[in-house]
Amino acid sequence: MLVTTTIKRIQITLSSALIVGQFFSQLTKIMDTMDKVKRGFKRKTIEATIRAKVKAWVATIEDIELRDAIKKNYIVTGGAITSMLLGDLPNDYDVYFSDVDIAARVAKYYISRLPTPDNECTKTPIVTVPETRDRVEIKVQSAGIAGEDIDQSKYEYFEQYTDGADRAAAYLDAMATKNTGKYTSLAITTNAITLTDQIQIVLRFVGSPEEIHQNYDYVHTTNWFTEEHGLELRVEALESTLARELKYVGSRYPVCSMFRLKKFIKRGWTITAGEMLKIAWDISKLDLNDREVLQDQLTGVDAAYFRQIIDLLAKDDKPIERTYLFELINRIFDEDQEVLEKVSDPTDIGKQLTDKLNAALGE
Repeated sequence: MLVTTTIKRIQITLSSALIVGQFFSQLTKIMDTMDKVKRGFKRKTIEATIRAKVKAWVATIEDIELRDAIKKNYIVTGGAITSMLLGDLPNDYDVYFSDVDIAARVAKYYISRLPTPDNECTKTPIVTVPETRDRVEIKVQSAGIAGEDIDQSKYEYFEQYTDGADRAAAYLDAMATKNTGKYTSLAITTNAITLTDQIQIVLRFVGSPEEIHQNYDYVHTTNWFTEEHGLELRVEALESTLARELKYVGSRYPVCSMFRLKKFIKRGWTITAGEMLKIAWDISKLDLNDREVLQDQLTGVDAAYFRQIIDLLAKDDKPIERTYLFELINRIFDEDQEVLEKVSDPTDIGKQLTDKLNAALGE
């Protein structure tokens, strides 16, 4: 009797131990799974990350007054904040300015630090602010010396040539890539200055966050940060981010918005037919037969390829004709991979594509 009771107690104990062991085994698996779940960054973490990045960048600027001006006027907005909300570190930080004069000073600062050209025809990048005072532009002069007190109309710029975009881009890229060190210019265009260490200074738009976002297409990118205000998280942007659903809010550049769809869809985002219809509607209101309109709409979209289309169309100096345009597009994008595989220097892609097209078209 005593032996039987003892055996039963041992069996119960072993059974209980087995159950407890199974419980902890399952709990361990659940915890391991939870460790693998990607969690978004908290507000304080996002703010600290942006502040640290901007602080490190600004510390490399030798002009003390400019440092202080940047701290009071910079705006970080766009994809960096979205990435951190989703638990990813940003690929880069887009920096804008609320004051156009400060943006121009920053552009001049980095232009002044470009290496001196080692050829006979000195090409001097010029920083300008249009009358609208809604942006900063960087133009590259093809010859001569320029200054603020000189009549700029007497000088030639790359933009005046049919291959002007290629000339300017090649020059700026070549000069920028000679720089070395932390937060030095890696690439310069008329619209932005890309620095090493993940900073991109956007010159194309200036103003308050609300003014800048008038040029944005998708609502999830409209969260923003300033030194004084901190992080501003907009409800609409958060809803779109959590659902990973693109919401088109209108843009001055709907053609660019259409191309950006591909990138987001590859990342697992979705978009409804209604949102796509909104983009199509905005595009329908554009006169893409106007070369200047088309060129403006293609700003920032696969520039190495689309520049070739604009330049080749400019050679004819006539209205854009559908059949010819489609032929150029087909030739460029059917051959692009072949060109990319043969080109070791990315700055040569534009020239290679142009040469290939000219040969194909018998020019």
